[in-house]
Amino acid sequence: MRKFSAALVVGSLFLAGCATTGRITTDSDPSQNFAAYRTFAWAGEEPMVSFGNRNIPAIVQSRVAQSIKSELTARGYQFTDDVKAADFAVSFTIGTRDGTKTTEIPDYFWQNRLDWAWGNPHFPTIQRNITPTRTVVRDYTEGTLSVDIYDVARRSPVWHGKGTKTLSSRELSGEQETAAADVRVILAKFPPQ
Repeated sequence: MRKFSAALVVGSLFLAGCATTGRITTDSDPSQNFAAYRTFAWAGEEPMVSFGNRNIPAIVQSRVAQSIKSELTARGYQFTDDVKAADFAVSFTIGTRDGTKTTEIPDYFWQNRLDWAWGNPHFPTIQRNITPTRTVVRDYTEGTLSVDIYDVARRSPVWHGKGTKTLSSRELSGEQETAAADVRVILAKFPPQ
């Protein structure tokens, strides 16, 4: 029974790690006292900046903004509409970039399909030390979400978190909404320890 429980725990931790694929990076000002922060506001009337070759729907902007606000509020920070009265201000950037990945893989079966006849060796290209290959081309879209935090009194950036991952077709079409999970992973290291 203990072996089964241990296997279940290890399996669930592995699946939890797979749920948040991508690269997360953070950077912060080491001289900043983050413990003094109590209130936050948006850095401007439009807290989102977008980049890339796709239009970001307004509903996505709203979901990300609400996720950031909810995550910071859950950590004990209080939201205010007046940026001058806040301790820190928040903005975020969303963007996409299309790319192409080309991979060459060995392809013994495809190269030898015409040689499989009576009297022919099964893998003549192997016998001649030729490595047949096949080129696979895959298009992908990489999404990036960055969250920036500014100290209001100093009027300077003090923390930056960025998450980048390859987006699935369901995420691109809007069928799968991942804003809350993505924001939670990026803000996991705020405030820095």
